[in-house]
Amino acid sequence: MDRMHVLNTMSRLQTTAEAEDSRMTDFLPLRNYQMLVEPTKFLILGSSGTGKTRIFQTLQTKGGFRYIIGNQPQLFRPRAENTVFLPGYNADDIRFPGQTTMGKYLGDQKAAAFWAGSAVLLLLRYFKGDEYIQGLAAQYFDESFLAAAAGSNAWKCPEIWMDYIEKNPEKCEDFLDKADRYLEKKDQWVFIIYDTLDKICMRYIDLFPYIRTLLSFWFSHLRRWKRLKSKIFLREDLYESELLKFSDASKMGNCCLRLEWNAVSLYRLLIKRLANARDEQTIEYLHGIPNLISENPQGDIGYIPTEDQKIIERFVNELMGKYMGNTPKKGMSYTWAPNHLQDARGALVPRPFLKLYSTAARKMTEYPAEIETLPRRRLIAPAMLQGAMREVSQDRLRELQEEYPWLERLREAFLGTVLLVEKAEFIQKIKMDLWSPAEQEQLPSSTPQGIFDMLQKLGIVYLSKDGMVNVPEIYLHGFGMKRKK
Repeated sequence: MDRMHVLNTMSRLQTTAEAEDSRMTDFLPLRNYQMLVEPTKFLILGSSGTGKTRIFQTLQTKGGFRYIIGNQPQLFRPRAENTVFLPGYNADDIRFPGQTTMGKYLGDQKAAAFWAGSAVLLLLRYFKGDEYIQGLAAQYFDESFLAAAAGSNAWKCPEIWMDYIEKNPEKCEDFLDKADRYLEKKDQWVFIIYDTLDKICMRYIDLFPYIRTLLSFWFSHLRRWKRLKSKIFLREDLYESELLKFSDASKMGNCCLRLEWNAVSLYRLLIKRLANARDEQTIEYLHGIPNLISENPQGDIGYIPTEDQKIIERFVNELMGKYMGNTPKKGMSYTWAPNHLQDARGALVPRPFLKLYSTAARKMTEYPAEIETLPRRRLIAPAMLQGAMREVSQDRLRELQEEYPWLERLREAFLGTVLLVEKAEFIQKIKMDLWSPAEQEQLPSSTPQGIFDMLQKLGIVYLSKDGMVNVPEIYLHGFGMKRKK
């Protein structure tokens, strides 16, 4: 086995959202993803980087839903062959209105009209050749609305149809009611799916009328509609925000599916990415551990990794040794990465994990003599994994800044802070004039204490037992902080 060759494969693993493509071979559905088959689980929650957008994309690809839910059909549940997923909103899709346009229609009443009307538009577009749906539309909507709905820019220009929906909510409701009954008669499921709702408006406070009315719209129709359903992918901090509260919010617990990763799922993703990197020597290395991956690739989904934790532990032990040193004192190799990559709430996400191993592999290739000192099947020296943490932390913060741009100014404020630190002293560093007036409109709070509370919700900071502020290692280096020696 050419260890340098396998290390080069590992170093090239895709570790950013932009670099990942839509290949099924790169995608690992977690066991709880099978709950997506439940029509009542319409709210999919996860922190930044947990894979919400990847599931959103996979549901729209051919065979994606089947791969996620498996091949076991359930009575009265959607099946791959009779289910379609239609994008109801995606800020990165140019077919939908941008932030400036959406910022013009503020308030719950207009936001509700937008969601109801866009659902009508989606059905009219998807069932363009269906005589019943088109006849139903002609029965409920006037010619000017139908002409606007048929336009190529209908989604992008809500001003041409929103006013009609806002003035005629009962027509919209009746149309959707009858369309749902028609779908039930045809034994067809239509899911309207939503993503990147955190980008729907420029100002943070303006997000919530849209999110609140979208959740309320689908929750109020949860039992009313049998075949017209939704999946809403939402950042967990937005769902937990006090600004989102509405009358039915407390009843939605059973409608939520939370995306959570653990050590086994992260290692399985690493193994799957390695196995499907189209490299024969890497596959040979993985096959050196019996039952670690399937004997052959399984169609479009490629090689499948085991779920057996003991086999995965053996992989890690052969990859870099059982311990992070010569003795157990420095910790077990299997648990070291998950322990050091979790945030203050104990949450793990895939990209930093993949980045940690790809960076360590790259560093190993830069020191060929180091490879020769390792036992035969070992690829990574523990010191290389430890040394990769700084780069991984910096990347994780950059990734988080894409969804929370205001964190960039905090990095400047926290640079050089020595932990642990008194809470009052830490909050003093959060000065509101760090941000320009325009930037302050994107902040989740108008006070330093509110910003600190948000940092806690994001798992960036936490309080130790004696009330001191601490930061987990995944963010420590990214913010330029350090610990007392």
